[in-house]
Order: sequence, then structure tokens, then C-alpha cells
Amino acid sequence: MDKGESVYQSLPGNLQGKLGTKAVKEFVSDFIKPTSDADKALKEMKPIYIDRAHTFVKEEDKKAEKKKQRSKKERKLTAREKRQLKVYDIPKEAHQYRLFEPLSQLWQGYMSRLLSQGQANFEQKLIRADFHGAILTVIQSSNPTYIGVQGIVVQETLSLFKIITKQDKLKQIPKNSSHFSIRINEIGKDYTIYGPQFVARPAERAAKKFKPKPSIGL
Repeated sequence: MDKGESVYQSLPGNLQGKLGTKAVKEFVSDFIKPTSDADKALKEMKPIYIDRAHTFVKEEDKKAEKKKQRSKKERKLTAREKRQLKVYDIPKEAHQYRLFEPLSQLWQGYMSRLLSQGQANFEQKLIRADFHGAILTVIQSSNPTYIGVQGIVVQETLSLFKIITKQDKLKQIPKNSSHFSIRINEIGKDYTIYGPQFVARPAERAAKKFKPKPSIGL
């Protein structure tokens, strides 16, 4: 072979297709029982393709099957289905104040971390904060029966604070018609929460900008 000549040149026509066949026949002849016909065994062998172009199952079929399986897994419940299944309902046996006291302690720790960042903008941070675990007291309401009710926030919706009282009662307090008091143990201070200002889902409230107001009427 000349210097620089490629080792990957095609074999001469008289050799192509013969070398491999000869080797396979010799191998089969050596290992198949003498009573067997080597040529017959070769003809009955099924080829195995390693080239993607010869795949028995088309790529399109595979992709379609994967997409179908993925769509089944990714289907989410609608809001109506969640209500019917009572996904967000707190079971009756969980209406116990003591069960949520650890959550309240975690919330006070959360407030301590916010305070450690400086008190200058703490009020704005408090308005945007997650209130699950906070102890709220109703100090003003258009419904007199709510005034004085106190408990741990266990759920917040667009228009309600759901709290568990020390009497193990679940109360649903409308935001739009109530004002609340909240105590921060770290500094021993009470803050007034104006319910109408909180009529938003927690995630939306976290991104909302609030204008300072001296008071908000019901």
C-alpha cells in the first residue's frame, strides 16, 4: 500500500461480500453439529440491524407513544375537580390547636429572619409575608360575632383567613370585612392587618405593591 493511501478504501469487487460470508460459514461449520446443514442454518438466521435506519419500530411511533404516556401523567385536576374531591379541606380530626403550634413557632422564626434584615422596611415585608402559622386576632369586623376571635392561620385563600382557635374550632374569617392584630414576639410588638388590603391570593400578594395608608375602613 502506497504511503498516504487510506486504509478505509473499498475492497475490490471480487472480494466484497465474500470475506464475511466465508468466515461465518467456517465458524458455523466448526460449532454446529455435523448432522446439521451449515448452509441451511445460515439461511434461517435473522439479521440484526444496528443502523437506526433499519429499526423495526419507527421513531415517529416511539415519539407518539411517549407523548401519549406523558400527557396521561401530566394531566392536572381542574379547580372544580379539586373542590369535589375536597383537596383543600382540612379534615375534622385535624381541627386541633396543638397540632399547629409548631407551625406557629416556625412562623415566629420566619419573622425573626425578616427582622434581622433590618426594621426599616419590615412593614412592607410583613404585608407580603406568608401568614400560615401566624396568630391572628379579629379586632374589628362588620360581623360582631367575629370580634375577639383568635387563632393560628392554617389556610389562606383569596378572600378568607382560615384559623384554628384554642377551642379547636375552625373559623373562616372574611378579609374584606375584618381587621386583625398580629403580634411579633421578637420585638414584642402588635401590628394591625387591614383585611381589605389582603384580598388577594398569597402568591399574588407577595408580588403586590402596597401604598401606605393611615387606616382603612370596612
